Amino acid sequence: MTKDLSTLDFSKIAALQQKRTLAFVNHFVTTTVKFLNNFSKQCEQKLMLFERKLEKVEAALILLETRLSSIPEVNTDENKVESNENIQQEAEHIDSSAQKESQMEESTNAEEKTVLSYPEYERFVKMVQVGVPLPAVKFKLSTEGLDPDVLEKILNKQT
Repeated sequence: MTKDLSTLDFSKIAALQQKRTLAFVNHFVTTTVKFLNNFSKQCEQKLMLFERKLEKVEAALILLETRLSSIPEVNTDENKVESNENIQQEAEHIDSSAQKESQMEESTNAEEKTVLSYPEYERFVKMVQVGVPLPAVKFKLSTEGLDPDVLEKILNKQT
């Protein structure tokens, strides 16, 4: 039933219909464009949702830091009352946290050596890195029976 292509007479075979081929190509292009438009719309919606959630987390962090500064045991003379200006500075601090993350990645090797020497201080170092005030972290250290001077030693080695 199969014929050898060398024995076929191509002049007797009907040509492809250009209109039909063009219709197939147009259909392919339009469906692909619709798919890509829908995909980009969904991606944009998800990014906007993620951005809203991130803004809520940033606002919650500012409120948490404000509440933390209102605790008398944690407060020092410098941190007694935060004004609106301080809250705005905290918001700017959150915006610059992305820059700090890239700097932290660069200092990862030195940090790992220091923190590995004192693994129980690792979470306290991270607290300081994300912006929790140092006196508050030292207070938390002392309540857990750890030496706050060791934390300062670790932080000084990182800088």
